[in-house]
Amino acid sequence: MAAKGAESKTKIVEKLLATFDGAFTCDGGKEIRIPMVENGETVQIKVALTCAKVNVEPAGGAPTEASAPKTFSGSFEITPEEKEEVANLIEKLNL
Repeated sequence: MAAKGAESKTKIVEKLLATFDGAFTCDGGKEIRIPMVENGETVQIKVALTCAKVNVEPAGGAPTEASAPKTFSGSFEITPEEKEEVANLIEKLNL
C-alpha cells in the first residue's frame, strides 16, 4: 500500500522540477534542490515534502485546491465597453 499523500507528492515534485530550471531531487528523492542566484552567488533552496497527518483550514478561511469545485451559472456576455477596451488594446499593441 502506498504511503498517504504519495500520489500528490509525486505530482508536486514533477511540477516543481518543471517550473524551476536546474531543479533536481537528491537524498533518494526525499528532497528537491532549487538552484538560485542571490547577490551574485549560487544558493540552493531545499524543499522536503511530507503529508500532513491532520488537515487544517488556512488562516482567513481562504479556499484550498481541495475544496469542492464551484460552478458558474451566469453567462459570458461581453459588454460593449469590454469590446471597445479589447479593440483599443489590439490597436495599441499593433495586433
